[in-house]
Amino acid sequence: MSKYLIKPLGSVWLNPYAISDLKKDLLLYDKLGMLNLHTLLEGLHQYKKYDLFQNQLNEVEYLIEKGVFIELKQLMNFAKKGSAMFPTDDMEMANYIMKLKAKISEITDEKERDKIYWQINELDTRLWSKIVNINNESVVTVPYLNDVSSFERTDTVKEKAYSIINKSIPLPSEGTSWEKIFDFKSDSESQLKLLALKNWINDLPENMSSNELEDKIQYLSYQYTESLKRHKISTRLITFKTIITALPKGLSELLRLRFDKAIEPFFEIAEQQVNFSQFKEREDLKGNELAYISLTNKKFNKTK
Repeated sequence: MSKYLIKPLGSVWLNPYAISDLKKDLLLYDKLGMLNLHTLLEGLHQYKKYDLFQNQLNEVEYLIEKGVFIELKQLMNFAKKGSAMFPTDDMEMANYIMKLKAKISEITDEKERDKIYWQINELDTRLWSKIVNINNESVVTVPYLNDVSSFERTDTVKEKAYSIINKSIPLPSEGTSWEKIFDFKSDSESQLKLLALKNWINDLPENMSSNELEDKIQYLSYQYTESLKRHKISTRLITFKTIITALPKGLSELLRLRFDKAIEPFFEIAEQQVNFSQFKEREDLKGNELAYISLTNKKFNKTK
């Protein structure tokens, strides 16, 4: 099942760093989508004489060509279904959107009109993401929202989990190429860890609140970080012992004569701390389900 992050128009159009954000997004999601993607392309074409918009246009067209940035309504496939189910719980929101669209033409203040325009864009993105989710079982779409609307969000636990985890994925530096992003995504270790993360999300109980889910994710991430540290200590100790044992007898004895009082207590204390029996395999480390987050930070977070 493919996971799509649905970006509102404003998240690219109003953001000078939008391309780095898209790189970050694609580290977690399979693909990106946008409601009325053609509107973004038309706007970027109109202002492409400016380097910023030309660069964004080139990047967006590249992603479309790669098949990882699509029009949201393509996922509906109306032609095959003939008709579509509508999320009845959101009927009030749909009516509100229609009222805003009727109202916007009457507003003369430019700032107020822009504010309502971007609110409509976010509400439409949210509504159409839900329409796709209930009509296409082969995908999960998660709307990327600033939550400016007055409507309470009713995300599924999967949508909540992806939104929370996306905040932990590092923002690649401006010089990070798309090739580096795609190479990372195609790496076998990355794919295995991302699959483990997705499976963990799939198994989450549907009744978890956002606060409970955020606490759980933070706790597991902390557990994995601490477990990984202890695993590294274990690996280094074993390596050190192997080197000492493999040395020629004379040199080994010389080292032991010099460091004997320090080496053995160090081994004893470290082994008690590590508890080797619990850390024989990295796959058994606590919090390993969220190892993909740690992997992306190790690869792309230059501040760590």
